Amino acid sequence: MTEQSELPRFVGMVLVLLIPSFVLWMLISPWLAGPAVWVCDALFTLWMPEVVDSVQLRGTQALVMTLYGELDGAVVTAAQAGSQMGFPVDVRLLSYSIPFYAALHFSTPQSGGFSSFGWGLWVLYPLIILGLVCVCLKNLMMGLGVPFFAQSAAFVPSGHAIGLVYQLSILIVPPLAPILLWAWQARETPLLKQFSRTSSTGPKIPE
Repeated sequence: MTEQSELPRFVGMVLVLLIPSFVLWMLISPWLAGPAVWVCDALFTLWMPEVVDSVQLRGTQALVMTLYGELDGAVVTAAQAGSQMGFPVDVRLLSYSIPFYAALHFSTPQSGGFSSFGWGLWVLYPLIILGLVCVCLKNLMMGLGVPFFAQSAAFVPSGHAIGLVYQLSILIVPPLAPILLWAWQARETPLLKQFSRTSSTGPKIPE
């Protein structure tokens, strides 16, 4: 296969593999969500015991149950309100990086196959968990307000910091991380070497 045919073949394969990758991802999303939700449950109940009661798995959602409720429009303790406030987060907002990475990885010849793909998952999944933590923090901050920042038993990041990491977790990391991971793993393939030569020599300008 010539160098000139590498890029069109790669783009075509990515477009073809995106569909089955995302279909499979939709089918297994509840199983993908499980470990991330369980880690968040252990983390938040230890980190913020004055605010978080539990983080529960509901299908593909992480439901953050708090020790507060709402009464006449005001945030009060769950005992006073007679109910608990919960904030759902759909883990698929973060885990779509996996099917995107799968399409890139398996569209690249000599990329390492399933073994290399497995190592890639070990890199992406902690980022999904970290992103879920950031989204949960944003929901708690927006939903509880003063009680969230008034915790005495936990270090609470500033509102600006939470807003920044939330934006990174939703807008930047899920699409960018699989591209960077794929580029690193495929750096020795003919496709990436062709990209490197093109970028180093620059575009040809006709005289």
